[in-house]
Amino acid sequence: MIIRVSEASVRPDRVEDFMIRLHELVAGFPEAHPGLLRHEVLVDLEDPTRVQYVSWWRDEGSLVRYAGPHWRHEPVTFPDEALLLQAPLTLRHFLADKE
Repeated sequence: MIIRVSEASVRPDRVEDFMIRLHELVAGFPEAHPGLLRHEVLVDLEDPTRVQYVSWWRDEGSLVRYAGPHWRHEPVTFPDEALLLQAPLTLRHFLADKE
């Protein structure tokens, strides 16, 4: 299992807009993307401009079908997302420990 974490640093005056767009975008993801096992939107308690989209993928093939061949380095974004951000998205991937 691969866990993908995309983190956004949202402009303070655009947090509400960003959250609405993000939730609209990901609402249908489980049905639209086979291999997506789970996903969550997380907001930092201390800094609500820090938002993470965390997704759990069955395997690399599922993630490639979702994010493309450069999935390790290129985040998936929505149209005009950059206008809502203070900085480009950061992206990290983790393997779930089998123990």
